[in-house]
Amino acid sequence: MHTLLAVLLAVTPSFGDGFEKPYVDGAYFRYAVGTQLGPWTVTKGDVDLASDALWQVTEGRQNLDLDGGQQGAVAATFATEPLLTYRITYDLAGNYAGPPAVKTGELRVNGKLIQALSFDTTGRTATNMGFARRTAYVLAKSSTFRLEFASTTTPAGYGPVIDDVRVDACLLIICPKGVSPAA
Repeated sequence: MHTLLAVLLAVTPSFGDGFEKPYVDGAYFRYAVGTQLGPWTVTKGDVDLASDALWQVTEGRQNLDLDGGQQGAVAATFATEPLLTYRITYDLAGNYAGPPAVKTGELRVNGKLIQALSFDTTGRTATNMGFARRTAYVLAKSSTFRLEFASTTTPAGYGPVIDDVRVDACLLIICPKGVSPAA
């Protein structure tokens, strides 16, 4: 019996965004459906683009609370190579300033749930948001895919916070353990 060993090789990075556009002059600014935030479009409700004047960020100067006054969502469309695997990484925390303690949401690709988001804000502060790096993988089936982050937090108003979203094309190589590849 052969044991399989999987190795992930990153190809050229496709995309990286820390929600730096538009520039927030102050602590935060609320954006409604249809607003463009760099490569992202607000697709549901509203969202708060927050700066490091409000709380901790992990990349650049700004990050995104997926709840403004209501549950919000943002989406961006990416060019892809069919049958290539894409690694989606992002930093996740939550808006600790209001209930509930556990913030929830979804990561979707082309409308399909890829990963449920959940973050407990108990004990978190503006200088200790507790960001966790999350990763998901998706196989491209066409020349583009639509990546969406959405809040499902109830009651709305204090949602999941995301930062430093990256999408990288990857090759997944599976080799039997102990077998040397031919040169």
